[in-house]
Amino acid sequence: MTERLLLVDFENVQDVDLTKLPDDVRIRLVLGAKISRLPMELAVQAQSMGDRFAYVPIKGQAPDAVDFCIAFYLGEYLAKNPTAECVILSKDKKGFDPLVKHLTTERKFKVRRVNSQKEAFAHKAPVAVQTKEPPSDDFGRAVALLGKESSFPKKRSGLEGKVKSYFTDMSPADRTALVDRLFREGRVSEDGGKLSFKK
Repeated sequence: MTERLLLVDFENVQDVDLTKLPDDVRIRLVLGAKISRLPMELAVQAQSMGDRFAYVPIKGQAPDAVDFCIAFYLGEYLAKNPTAECVILSKDKKGFDPLVKHLTTERKFKVRRVNSQKEAFAHKAPVAVQTKEPPSDDFGRAVALLGKESSFPKKRSGLEGKVKSYFTDMSPADRTALVDRLFREGRVSEDGGKLSFKK
């Protein structure tokens, strides 16, 4: 399943209800220096989310401090989870939209900015459906390229990122089918939470 992350500019948008988030979404609440505490109701909701929730307090007041912090955590998360769907909850269109445009058009990441929580995740993440078997030549190419990697991805999300980098024009459904076939045919196996590759 695709990782999903919500980054909240809490200095800009405080209308947040964690109980209405889908169960697979992680949240990073970025607090500006002017916000010294969370509302009690929100704190109770956050506690029930466990490690899916984290808050990031910003020390000191400076223009765009929260925006820069969100941009940093977004980049850090995408570096580890390149296939993740990331949503920035902020009304700061001028600050975030150029970054979102660059990440989606130039780097092909799945990043959006929304004005309200309601726009963030309108529905649960769709379950990937294997529509067809990927062409055998693509499968052979994937096996060959993976065999040349100096270090093999440790998680499925990393493997999916590798396959995406190999086949930039392939549909998401075909890439998923290709990754599934790698497991099915024993080229990739998982042991102790780590993936291994068989040439």
